[in-house]
Amino acid sequence: MTKARDELRAARLSSPINSRLQKQKQVEFCERVADINVKVDRLNMIVPTLYQQIARFDVVKEQDTIAEQCKEHTEHEHESQHESAADSNPFTFTEVLRQLKALFHT
Repeated sequence: MTKARDELRAARLSSPINSRLQKQKQVEFCERVADINVKVDRLNMIVPTLYQQIARFDVVKEQDTIAEQCKEHTEHEHESQHESAADSNPFTFTEVLRQLKALFHT
């Protein structure tokens, strides 16, 4: 399941929204979750007690979780780019103001 999540997350981060690659990865993800749910059902029929059973995976919930993680990742990426751009500026406001005052007072 982790591999399927990682592949879908990578497709969402690397390609534009609603691209063909992203749609293909979503279909593959749904197929994998369906296969995993079949295995979960088989396991649940074998185990002797209810507390040993495993809950099935919800495709929509998993996709929403991945979408939220991608959104947080891109927001964090934009913030870090903005901060690095601000940090790379060698001039401060007070320095620029001081230079302007010196320029117009002479």
